[in-house]
Amino acid sequence: MNDKIIKLKSYERMEEAMLDQSVLSRNNISSSISNSMIAEILPMLPEQNFGIVVNVFEKDFEKAWEILKEYHQFDE
Repeated sequence: MNDKIIKLKSYERMEEAMLDQSVLSRNNISSSISNSMIAEILPMLPEQNFGIVVNVFEKDFEKAWEILKEYHQFDE
């Protein structure tokens, strides 16, 4: 079965993306981070949509979103 990979969430900082990827991994959700090199090289161009993105399999999207929502519920 060839699952589609889709964007879960965008980030401005690599550390935030890596934290969420770690949370997903602890909950048995596979994910990947993309566009990180471009975002680090060209941080002055956020309007170009070169953000850091965590991607998940489409079948895991809802579960992954709920996991991160719960994890970050007390963030300010």
